[in-house]
Amino acid sequence: MTDHYLFEGGEDFYQRFRAPNRLPSFPKKSDVFPGAIEPVLAKEGSTFVWIMKWGLIPSWAKERGVGDRMFNVKAESVLTKLGFKQSFRSKRCLVPANGFYISSNFFSLDFRPLFSFAGIYDIWVEPVSGHEVYTYAIITTNSNSQIKPFSDRMPVILRQSDEEIWLNERTPVLKLESLLRCSAETLTITH
Repeated sequence: MTDHYLFEGGEDFYQRFRAPNRLPSFPKKSDVFPGAIEPVLAKEGSTFVWIMKWGLIPSWAKERGVGDRMFNVKAESVLTKLGFKQSFRSKRCLVPANGFYISSNFFSLDFRPLFSFAGIYDIWVEPVSGHEVYTYAIITTNSNSQIKPFSDRMPVILRQSDEEIWLNERTPVLKLESLLRCSAETLTITH
């Protein structure tokens, strides 16, 4: 399970993801934990940077606390569980990262200092104020051989060439499912 990740923002981020919008302020470097409010990329015509809270609150949820438990979503569940099905079909996002932690071990990609996790998001409306709360979750899959000694699960790391496919609303479900696999890229492990 991924319980936190590293994200270093800056101009490299905008160049790497070709986002047309700029955020008024941007985290320089942060260890991101569930509940944090961070940049993610989602498509609305073009791919835009959005600020969302890590911990998915489905639109149908009665209360905000659901998001405290839904920061990771199993790839096997996104098509079958009610809380994820609609987001998987129409609200997919990229979660930018420079690395991630599992069991106090830090993992990064050897040849891609900035990459993305496959994510889903939803918009929950606060019942009293009517305020919209944008939240996301990182999709996890079975671990590859490098992660297996530490955990059975790892985040889905998208190849750069698959990011646009992941965000495209017209991508067939079978193609999307094929992206939900463990990364074959070489990871650097720091203990």
